[in-house]
Amino acid sequence: MAQIKLPEIFQNGMIIQRNKTIKIWGEAEGTDKLRITFCGDSIFADIKEGKFYCELAAKEAACGQKLEIFADEKKEPAVVLDDICIGDIYIAAGQSNMEYYMRYDAHWNEIKQWERNDMIRMFNCKRIAYPGQNRDLPECGSWFKEHEYQWESFSAPGYTFARSIQPVIGVPVGIIGCNWGGTPACAWMGSSYLNDPPLSVLKKEYEEAVGAVDEEEMRRLSLEAWEYEDSYLHQVAWRAMMYGMNQQDQERWMAETADAPVLPLGPYHHYRPSGLYEMMLRELAPFSVKGVLWYQGESDAGHGEIYDKTFASLIRCWRDLWQDELPFLYVQLAPFGKWLGIGGEDYPVVRESQERVLKNVPGTGMISIMDLGMYEDIHPKRKKEVGERLALLARGLIYGEDILCESPEFTGGKREGNQIRLHFSHTGSKLHVNGNGINSLCVEQGGILIVVKDFKLDQDLLLNFETLTEEPVEIRFAKEGYCEVNLFNEADLPVKPFTAVVI
Repeated sequence: MAQIKLPEIFQNGMIIQRNKTIKIWGEAEGTDKLRITFCGDSIFADIKEGKFYCELAAKEAACGQKLEIFADEKKEPAVVLDDICIGDIYIAAGQSNMEYYMRYDAHWNEIKQWERNDMIRMFNCKRIAYPGQNRDLPECGSWFKEHEYQWESFSAPGYTFARSIQPVIGVPVGIIGCNWGGTPACAWMGSSYLNDPPLSVLKKEYEEAVGAVDEEEMRRLSLEAWEYEDSYLHQVAWRAMMYGMNQQDQERWMAETADAPVLPLGPYHHYRPSGLYEMMLRELAPFSVKGVLWYQGESDAGHGEIYDKTFASLIRCWRDLWQDELPFLYVQLAPFGKWLGIGGEDYPVVRESQERVLKNVPGTGMISIMDLGMYEDIHPKRKKEVGERLALLARGLIYGEDILCESPEFTGGKREGNQIRLHFSHTGSKLHVNGNGINSLCVEQGGILIVVKDFKLDQDLLLNFETLTEEPVEIRFAKEGYCEVNLFNEADLPVKPFTAVVI
């Protein structure tokens, strides 16, 4: 009797990407040939060394489809997948702010009341750190819909993106959550993409860390730490942290968990270079998708000055893996002060690197959330807004709508007597400010802070001063680790951080 094994992504209730070649692969024993049928098409797949791969022609959007796999010449299918939709699929990837569960979102009580949209399907990839790891992950590894039990532990940005974009494009939308809290970008990249400077430093640091611990001791410490990580008591404690704690409660939490087992960086750690690329991402490829939603960078703050090269290399790695120039829509890091003993003082450097990726890597788009940060939490709770802004960006950059979908960007400045006029792109009819003054605006001349007397807003920002000397004027906006941006365009998207020198 034939035994056929498909990757986990192929299940009842799945979504298949429209208008792209449908790629199907897996393992088979007890048969020499398979026949796959879908949407009226039928194709044969040869089995070589127990594996098969085939491609079906691209299809238009649809619902209620069935995929069947027949072994040899048998009339009854060996595999039947029902309730398949054809639409647009996005991978929601990154670290904890993309992983961030729906149940922690500030809008969760409101979202739970929404009427179910069956045109949205979600799938969580299993978070497996090393070969053979056995974790109890009931919320992962299956396609599901809104209001099913997996929903509350799905990516809040990923889901709210789908909820916002689906009614606009009018086809089924699938979101594949492939993310893990705390992970650096290098964990999601193939090894060869980390070989050359400056990215080779990421491998070098890992090798130095591994070399400092005996192999058997590494295994013992790692398994002990994973047992603690997956324990019920730790999960309950961590849930309280993710809902949000003030600084005092965080300090008490850290004191209470100070003696907890620590996972050493090594072959059992999900942070290791290329680890999650091998264990999670490659399990998905080459399953056809529309694009990628990316929210990550916090764990790369220590190497923020090279993050543009790291992220650009990651994008190339993923596009090479899929053999598809996938669009990447990503989130610029939110403002952040202190959380669990770490700070956001290095975030401005990462944000600058993220800006360089936007300018240098085709097929990318970036949203700003400089108005959504929290001083005492690295995990801002308003993820609904994050998903909505990603959806707005997709409507403009991917689906070609003529809409205002990007944050204002500084484009130049000039003096006008005792005034300075700053120009921006993507303003709409005019800029506006929430409040009486402009937050996080710092103006210096000759190294001395000068006060803005008043300002006027239209598509430009006009700053008035009592007096200006002939020296150059340096203007910094939202360049701190934490700030509360309150300057917006017509679409209520915040002005992005910038530094300007007006001569």
